[in-house]
Amino acid sequence: MGKWTVEAVTQHAQGTLIGNPDLEVSGCIIDSRQALGGEMFFALSGERSDGHDFIEAAWKKGAVLVIAEEARFQGSDKRQSVPEGKALFLVESVLATLQELAKAWRLELGAKVVGVTGSNGKTTTKDMIRAVLSERFQVYHNKENHNNELGLPLTILNAPLGTEILVLEMGMRGLGQINDLCEIAKPDVGVITNIGTTHLELLLTQERIAQAKWELIEALPADGMAIINAEDMFSVQKAKKDSHAIRFYGLEGAFIEPNIKGTHLRPWGALGTTFDVGYMSDKTTVNLALPGKHNVLDALAALAVGKVLGLSLLEGCEGLGKLELSKMRLEVRYGMFGTMLINDVYNANPTSMQASLQILKERSGVNKTLAILGEMYELGTSAESGHREVGETLAKLGISELITVGKLAEEIAQGARLAGYSEEHITITTTREEAVKKAKDLLTLYGPGIWVLIKGSRGMKMEEITEQLEDSE
Repeated sequence: MGKWTVEAVTQHAQGTLIGNPDLEVSGCIIDSRQALGGEMFFALSGERSDGHDFIEAAWKKGAVLVIAEEARFQGSDKRQSVPEGKALFLVESVLATLQELAKAWRLELGAKVVGVTGSNGKTTTKDMIRAVLSERFQVYHNKENHNNELGLPLTILNAPLGTEILVLEMGMRGLGQINDLCEIAKPDVGVITNIGTTHLELLLTQERIAQAKWELIEALPADGMAIINAEDMFSVQKAKKDSHAIRFYGLEGAFIEPNIKGTHLRPWGALGTTFDVGYMSDKTTVNLALPGKHNVLDALAALAVGKVLGLSLLEGCEGLGKLELSKMRLEVRYGMFGTMLINDVYNANPTSMQASLQILKERSGVNKTLAILGEMYELGTSAESGHREVGETLAKLGISELITVGKLAEEIAQGARLAGYSEEHITITTTREEAVKKAKDLLTLYGPGIWVLIKGSRGMKMEEITEQLEDSE
């Protein structure tokens, strides 16, 4: 954020100020260790720590204004002394105040807002949109996956003055949550990557997931623009009943003809993809440093956003050439014994895991392949079938070896068996340590050239397996 005075902060939220109202503040933090000088520190209470215990530390590190809960300071024995040159703002709810201030700063910025959600690929799509729009605009976006009721307002408040476009990923775990984020962000453009089975455990049906995701489109102003995947049935069905202007993107146009279309996909480099793209009379060729149709679709979504906001396809493609992805998504690393590792461990669901298996098979060529697959979470009643679908895909692709990690992941092995995959190529493990030991045995057996995919839900910490299999030299 730019410069606000403490007094300006207090005008946007209810509370009691102790200290100098004329102090300037810039930026916000919730971790006292991140203070560099001049920030607002929000003393949030969490499961593992309480920000109120770090108020003095935040001031000492350079934070100027602390926002804390008034109830914590009632009674003369709890009164907080405020150092000279600092301020304390006591409020009823620190989180609610964070959100109110984010609303105010979003309006003060006057930036356009692009909201991004979906069951798969929303973080990659957000990164791609940022890359495309940065060719012409000053863009600010969520770091990593700061996409919830805490991370999104923090992102907005840290957007510097002069930001022209905010690209905001929006996550959800239930109905109404994306709507709440939209109340803060006020999006002008809404992108839905797809509507899959992630969060089925919480929302029970795919129709309810669609309803929850579509809150982003419903929150758009009357002149807002929706960017929708033409290959996603639920998204197209919802779009046909919506009154907003819509641009569809896609490859084959499975459910509706796309406005922006990718064609002639072919490998480019170790993991890249070259494809042609057209939007009416505007046509060009893209070199994307990522593999797979799903990543091409994400790129098309980003290019569609660029077109809506006035960029040519050529400008957008130049932006994609400078793409910087969030960590742990389809990273290619060199493994021990001359092997190639695909580190795709940020998260997993049946759709993304099957896509990654396709990439493993495509890029390995004639070389042997090993898939080390962990559990996938939040699949609800589809947990067994979702894991088995992955195993079936693995068998059909002819992946050379399978190592599963965790109890749920045993269903991947069962799905592979039912599809005719040989038992001698299946290893079931319960821990990452077991998986690493077996993987090293297989890498020694097959020698240089084998390609290895490591993937699982975030809670599985599959990156620890990758680290153990990397070339240490």
